[in-house]
Amino acid sequence: MEDWKQLDIKDVTFIEKCVAEFNVGELVKTPYSKFKVKVFEKQDGTFIGFTNLQLKDKEGSPFPGVGYGDTIEKALVDTVNYFFAMIDEKEKLSDDDFEGVDPYDF
Repeated sequence: MEDWKQLDIKDVTFIEKCVAEFNVGELVKTPYSKFKVKVFEKQDGTFIGFTNLQLKDKEGSPFPGVGYGDTIEKALVDTVNYFFAMIDEKEKLSDDDFEGVDPYDF
């Protein structure tokens, strides 16, 4: 079903299709034993991934790991690597530095 990529709906800026969801097990960098990555296909055929576990900035605003690729797998790897790089930039981390996305929103 590729017809969705051609849709042009008034007042709709973009459409992305959820094409994959992954559980990523990790025991060192995060306070949980796993987090999720959802990968979406964009209308131009590229992929974007988001983590459900977010890292808070200095002001306390949460940000997910985000990654891109021309395949689902590349977007997954880029998302996880970017998220880990965000974590590695922090000097001290506690459980309070992380926030999970509401399951309803993810």
